[in-house]
Amino acid sequence: MEEPEYATPYYTIHNDYDASYKGTAMPFVIDNGSYQCRAGWAKAAAPAVVFDNVVSRYRDRKANTSVIAVGMDTYADPAARSGARSPFDGHVVCDFDRMENILDYVFTIFGISTSSIDHPIVMTEPVCLPHQNRKLMSELLFESYGVPSVTYGIDALFSHYENSGENDDDGIIVSAGHSTTHIIPTIKGKGLLAKAKRISYGGTQSTDYMLKLMQLKYPTFPSKMTSAQAQQLVHDHAYVAPDYQQALKDIEDRTTFPTIDRIVQFPFVAPVFEEKTEEELREQAAKREEAARRLREAAARTRLEKLMTREREYEAFTNLKSARSTMRKAEWLGALKEAGFKDEADLDDTIGQLETAIQRARNKELGIEDETEEKGPPATNLVDVPDDQLDEADRKEKRKQKLLKASYDARQRAKIAKEEARLREQEEARLEEERRLQNPEAWVREIHSKRQDVIDRIKKRKRLAAELTDRKSRASQLRMRSIANLANDAPANKRRRKGQEEDTFGADDNDWMIYREISREDEEEEEEEDLAMVNHYESLLLQHDPEFLVEHGFEASSSVTNTLMHQLTYGVFPPYDPHDVAQHHQIHVNVERVRVSEVLFQPSIIGLEQAGVIETIDDIVKTFDVNTRASLQQNVFLTGGFAQLPGLCARMQASMQTISPAGSRVRVRVARDPMLDAWRGAAKFALSPHLASYAVSRKDYEEMGGEYIKEHGLGNVFGV
Repeated sequence: MEEPEYATPYYTIHNDYDASYKGTAMPFVIDNGSYQCRAGWAKAAAPAVVFDNVVSRYRDRKANTSVIAVGMDTYADPAARSGARSPFDGHVVCDFDRMENILDYVFTIFGISTSSIDHPIVMTEPVCLPHQNRKLMSELLFESYGVPSVTYGIDALFSHYENSGENDDDGIIVSAGHSTTHIIPTIKGKGLLAKAKRISYGGTQSTDYMLKLMQLKYPTFPSKMTSAQAQQLVHDHAYVAPDYQQALKDIEDRTTFPTIDRIVQFPFVAPVFEEKTEEELREQAAKREEAARRLREAAARTRLEKLMTREREYEAFTNLKSARSTMRKAEWLGALKEAGFKDEADLDDTIGQLETAIQRARNKELGIEDETEEKGPPATNLVDVPDDQLDEADRKEKRKQKLLKASYDARQRAKIAKEEARLREQEEARLEEERRLQNPEAWVREIHSKRQDVIDRIKKRKRLAAELTDRKSRASQLRMRSIANLANDAPANKRRRKGQEEDTFGADDNDWMIYREISREDEEEEEEEDLAMVNHYESLLLQHDPEFLVEHGFEASSSVTNTLMHQLTYGVFPPYDPHDVAQHHQIHVNVERVRVSEVLFQPSIIGLEQAGVIETIDDIVKTFDVNTRASLQQNVFLTGGFAQLPGLCARMQASMQTISPAGSRVRVRVARDPMLDAWRGAAKFALSPHLASYAVSRKDYEEMGGEYIKEHGLGNVFGV
């Protein structure tokens, strides 16, 4: 997705004014929308000029001049693009300096070279426009351009007039525009503005919502998404779901998700990998082999040095051991202490350890596998001898023999218990296999049930652990109260006596830290046992249940890559590769496609405290009598740029049926061209004989003021 590029000038000046329109009373029609401005002569089939209603004032550093760019010309220069501003605030013109720039641009493009605009002007305006804004617009047209007359009308009613003509049917007009959505009831083709309502959601808000959703979804996206790109996502990918809840379920389902997911690729620069020749690859391989050889040689030298050091220590300690027979006992014990040994037993242990280490090192150098034989029972010749018959050294040796004998007996008992457990497991496996062969289907269901019970237990334990981390949760409060009761030495009375000190354990943060330490007690053994049971059940199901696949396992379903958030962010296909540069510059538009448009029906999604379009229509219809309600519901007309959303007409048809009486006829239709029909309706009205009756002349302007209008069925009401 790239920003669209525009050449300047976007429109060239027309040169047919003097020959075709100068001196004539041909009306000039301007559809002055908050998104786009459309202008042209009334007799044309379509507006000759359509451009974004923005103005940019910037400094051209190359030419060293101040420049005013209007419409699509603002997008041709980065400096102009950054300073583009609309004269509208919402759906109302508030910046009339920029509005004057836009009108100058329009009249210049059409080649009007006269000192004044000598043509009647027909211009659109929003519903219930404030008088002050109309006054300023009339002042601009009459005083700055000297127009002979001006007629204002509502864009939605002009669009309805273009699609229905002089038809006097009743109905409801839903004008989903750029900044707002208006619902206008019509009686005999005339707008009943006193009962019209407005929803503050349209194209601008949908673009902002799409941009916020994408920024929240991809907080570390390498490219900055602009409002123009978000608007393009809304135009290209948003649609109205027939059933919003079902659409969310389809998005959650991995089988239907790919049909909804859309991948949008942003521009990126692919990394350049330098390809090396075969000779360079051989040189690199030789260098790596040489480095590995040097490391092996260094490791061998280190092992040899350690072996030689141990051999020297072994020789010195054995000499010290053999010197006992030639030295006096006191001198020998002194030499023993000087060497760092506590007693003779400590020396013997060190010599044995060195001998074992030296033998292992020599076997490793020779490539001989280390065969560790199981040790036999320890010596117990002093265990049964009374202490009074033994000297101090023998009594120490007796205590050592008792410890070794107890350790040996414990190992033997553990070995016997392990063997018994193995035999028991074999018997259980045999019985399990018999049950499986007798009734395979029931056995599979039983294994599924056991697996689910263990999984539920694991999930419950995780939920409880999450609650215990929250100080204010009920589980934490109950646990803290139990800890306080256990920590209190005094017996807990059933009723606190008057004046007795209140238990305040937990009110201090230090108490909470103590609780946190206690709540982190080791529960890993239970979790490991449950996970082992789940793995055992899943291995059985993988062997004997063809419908159970690896991706159905608990570990696979608990993986981050299988979470819904990962699915929404990175999609299902192609599989996410964190090393793929192209995927780092991709966005997946899926749930946003239906969520952005659903706000029109549920404004509470974005925190807008207004009723949806269906509830608003229902509120309007209920203000009429029973006979009029049926005629209104039979003719619902959709117009405006936002009405081009795919699926809007079908959703409106189904939703209108739910608020209509059973068996009643509901008809919902969309304008033939929701974007241009407002201009075409205004042009059609400008060529009709009614224009002279409803146009505000310069004399009317001077007598009645700029806010004055002549009321007609397609415009605002003076005083509303």
